[in-house]
Amino acid sequence: MSEPSGTIADPYAGYTEWKRWDGVFRTSDKEARYFAAEFREFPLRGKRVLEIGFGNGSFLAWAKSEGADAAGIELNADMREAAVRNGFVAFDDSLADLANKGHRFDVVVAFDVIEHWDTTELIENFRRIRALLADGGIFLARFPNGQSPFGRVFQHGDFSHKSTLTTYKIEYLAVASGLEIMRIANPCRVPSRAGPLGSLRQTWMAWRRRRIERSIARLYGIRKLPLDPNLVAVLKKPAPGETSQREIS
Repeated sequence: MSEPSGTIADPYAGYTEWKRWDGVFRTSDKEARYFAAEFREFPLRGKRVLEIGFGNGSFLAWAKSEGADAAGIELNADMREAAVRNGFVAFDDSLADLANKGHRFDVVVAFDVIEHWDTTELIENFRRIRALLADGGIFLARFPNGQSPFGRVFQHGDFSHKSTLTTYKIEYLAVASGLEIMRIANPCRVPSRAGPLGSLRQTWMAWRRRRIERSIARLYGIRKLPLDPNLVAVLKKPAPGETSQREIS
């Protein structure tokens, strides 16, 4: 039976070329500053880190440079081979297989990945990620912001995206998987160039964006929600007896 008109048989066909992944596993200066900002509260030195969907390997390279024991999962066989060539462990396993084999990690990350999962996969995979985390471990995910008009450019820019995610949906997934919310917010912002002038401009832009978010919330009578093109969620597997902390901004 032929594919219905207007559908794509394999949304990942030609994905490596489209993304311009070259398998160099190198971190640019701006990427390094961005990762450092996102993980400023979670130093990675000596931590066991798993990246889901590591793609071209920029985060894995940065995590290794920070002293982490970094490994990853990736659907793309070419990128798995590139990871091995660059000295990384690239699992050819599902999240469920890793958990069943007894693997445990202090940090699990997924940059631009969870929007590729449908509703059933989201619920199941969040529970599997919890099983993979050590007590007190964190899960950090970045994804297109489905509650913002500015997120549409990323949300609808990839045929393989299956879910539109928002603050409210992440809150549900946290409850369903037994994870605690530490932060759901706009991604950390870093200037295009390092230096005081770039930092000053970035601070000014961030202030303007926060003002706009507050104004929209007051105008429509809703709680203030982050409106950047992407969202970042940081969830935690609570250690026994630990008090929860939650920040949504």
